[in-house]
Amino acid sequence: MKNFIKFWITVLFVGQSYGQEIEKNDEFFGIIENTNLSIEEIEKIGNARFKKDETGKTTVDTGRGSGYKQFQRFLYERYFHLNEGGYLVSPVVEQENYSRAVTDPENLLKAAAGTWTNDGPYSWNRTSGWNPGNGRLTTMAIHPSYPNTIYVGSPGGGVWKTTNGGSSWQPLTDYNSSWMNIYSLAIDPANANIIYAGTSSGVIFKSTNGGSSWSNLGTGPSGNIKKIVVHPSNSSIVFACAANGLWRSTNSGLTWTVTTGTQNLRTEDVEFKPGNPNTMYASGDYIWLSTDNGQTWQRLDSTHGISDFRSRILLAVTPNNPNVVYAVQASSNRNTFGKLYRSTNSGASYSTMVTGNTTGKNYFGYNTNGIDTRGQAYYDMAICVSPSNYNEVHIGGIITWKSTNGGTSFTATTEWSLPNSTGYNHADIHGLEFMGNTLYSLSDGGIYKSTNNASDWINISNGLSIRQFYRMGSSATDSNIYTGGAQDNGSVAKNASGYRDWLGADGMEGMVAPNNPNYIYGTSQNGQLYSSSNGGSTRSTLFNMGTYGGAWVTPFVMHPTSNSIIYSGANGIYKSINGGSSFSKISGTSVVGTVSDLALSPSNPSVIYGCVGTKIYYSNNDGTNWYTYTSPKGSVTDIAVDPNLSNVIYYTTNNATTTGGRVFKLDVNTATTTDISGTLPKIAFRSIAIESTTGKIYAAGNIGVYASANNGTSWTNITYNLPSVAINEIDIQKSTGKLRVATYGRGIWTYSLSAKVASKLSSEDDIKIIDNIDTERNIFPNPATNNLNINIAKYDNIATIIISDIHGRVVNRIDNLTKLTNDILEVDITTYEKGVYIIQFYDSNGILDSAKFLKE
Repeated sequence: MKNFIKFWITVLFVGQSYGQEIEKNDEFFGIIENTNLSIEEIEKIGNARFKKDETGKTTVDTGRGSGYKQFQRFLYERYFHLNEGGYLVSPVVEQENYSRAVTDPENLLKAAAGTWTNDGPYSWNRTSGWNPGNGRLTTMAIHPSYPNTIYVGSPGGGVWKTTNGGSSWQPLTDYNSSWMNIYSLAIDPANANIIYAGTSSGVIFKSTNGGSSWSNLGTGPSGNIKKIVVHPSNSSIVFACAANGLWRSTNSGLTWTVTTGTQNLRTEDVEFKPGNPNTMYASGDYIWLSTDNGQTWQRLDSTHGISDFRSRILLAVTPNNPNVVYAVQASSNRNTFGKLYRSTNSGASYSTMVTGNTTGKNYFGYNTNGIDTRGQAYYDMAICVSPSNYNEVHIGGIITWKSTNGGTSFTATTEWSLPNSTGYNHADIHGLEFMGNTLYSLSDGGIYKSTNNASDWINISNGLSIRQFYRMGSSATDSNIYTGGAQDNGSVAKNASGYRDWLGADGMEGMVAPNNPNYIYGTSQNGQLYSSSNGGSTRSTLFNMGTYGGAWVTPFVMHPTSNSIIYSGANGIYKSINGGSSFSKISGTSVVGTVSDLALSPSNPSVIYGCVGTKIYYSNNDGTNWYTYTSPKGSVTDIAVDPNLSNVIYYTTNNATTTGGRVFKLDVNTATTTDISGTLPKIAFRSIAIESTTGKIYAAGNIGVYASANNGTSWTNITYNLPSVAINEIDIQKSTGKLRVATYGRGIWTYSLSAKVASKLSSEDDIKIIDNIDTERNIFPNPATNNLNINIAKYDNIATIIISDIHGRVVNRIDNLTKLTNDILEVDITTYEKGVYIIQFYDSNGILDSAKFLKE
């Protein structure tokens, strides 16, 4: 079990002059979309807003609505995607680096040695938690003729599809990491098989077969692609809202041109006037109007009824009255509700319907009475209008609200926590959309719908395995028990009967007591520690390491034989001897900075390791004395101690650009550091674990899991059918030989360590491995040249088979298998390129199984 954070960025005070430069809120909130800033510049901006004292504690408000939480999430993740100069490495480059490593034929064959199982969670089961959910969704698109067919997009979880109104869901983009951070989706109204998707990194890609396969489109837009729309009667014309303007394509996305009047300005929303696509409306920090189908734009100001200050604005139109346009605006601080505008003359001018205040009209706060000083409209904000009643307006911030009088006043229709008597949507609303009389809501917890104008809500998220886990920890004595924490959706505990959502907020580290598997620990941001003595049915609040400057994901590690001894890192290394009720500093002044990793030696728990950036700290006497070592490359992201040698550790780094420098071995007795990166791809690595019985090393990064059976001399790619998503934690359950990983967007996955991992295998040996794993499924011949036979008799309700290449490109999709009368399905693979292919088997509830075969 790995019980510690991967790393933290120590932010230094930079002085008042720099703070004055970023005084405006729009400069602070714009950095998340700015790919031209270095990590050093980002740290300075964050420091100026959330100043830290000498102990690492912030000296200004970091509570709800301050922006602190969203900034720390962003900063934490950005640090895994940097080049040598500290600038962002794009997901496209990372995917190319990964693909370049696995296209070696030997590595492709090695990848077929095992298979992964998705453990979910696929739903939520609240016990003592307060804001349960499946995971974050930011966008959706609904089939215009078959409304039960819905596509949703997740930042980290990719694109998903349902054809039965949300009863079950299927992932569509699992095997390309550059397609996993989704912020916009659009369906071509003239051909519903054509779907456009936009990402957080400016990548726009497209499917022409209902999501079975995808391809990248032209470049130009950058930053978050917040919205895509297709012309209602000319499919060649497509618009994309980006951080650098509103972009227009006249050839279905092959090339893009920034529209006149929006150059280098952030855009978030764009709408056609119903019935007249030559009139269009766009927004971002401003509102624009176009009367020539979006070729040129006029920016509106106070002479048109719009406030002059810059702040986030979203739009809504309705066919019930095409002349009406609604615009909702955040306040000048970008947190609370600002104004709701309405135009009755097709956007030529606007009237203010309601102005926000903190005494009853802050519709972006947490309280249902509108009396609130908080909010985070820079992050969560949405608006839509009923298609049958232009006076019915719905908006969302933390919770959802409804107006029946054209936006003059609003009533809350949900609350953000449980239990409540109003109605539940998970906090942080990112989308509201009508399809007919059904209203859909997207949030940090999934997708909900209402069929009675928001009087009540139905959760249709079950089946979406999209949680963004930060950490997890398994029981050493009960193979069914583990706990883990995820962004937005708190902590879950798993036992033989299923999951329990036992903590809220942003879930972080999870631990299970070594001698009592029902006694579990969980944490939230900055080191607030909790415990449960009954496997997550109830909870108790313990010490908050934020008192000592704990990092966003504060590291904790349990003593391997004691239920009451816990170590943690903050502005030093601390120890608790009373089960987390209090902590005492054991590092004195030896450890400098905010600790990002902790590890204890399994063979000698008085040996402690911790790290801050490139520095590794070591004590061989439970903190009495400390010694310091420096990583040759990159900041240390994870440490694993050799199970038998307390003086030997293995660690990973965030170095993603140079040759080598991703995984190291350090012997503190001889002060010898050895780079054992070998053929690992040029991506940041986040986690490492060692199997105690065999000594095999497992390392995971931004993409993929790799194994070495020869102390790092060579590595085997065992990613197999695991989605191409970041892995924050590797955890080994020793008694059953299971390798579990906590992914940042696709939940928990498990791999059997009985699968063969070799230091150097011949092609003949590898082919035998493929034969062995597919024998039960009767996929034959394997390898195959012209035809592949698949025996589907073992599956009672199989509906679909999808065949993808090793990069996730779908090469074949076979549907309607429930009508097949023959148990043997013959697939023509004559035109397939040589290599390894993945077969996924689906029923109406999702994926059943997967296999691999070799095309010769």
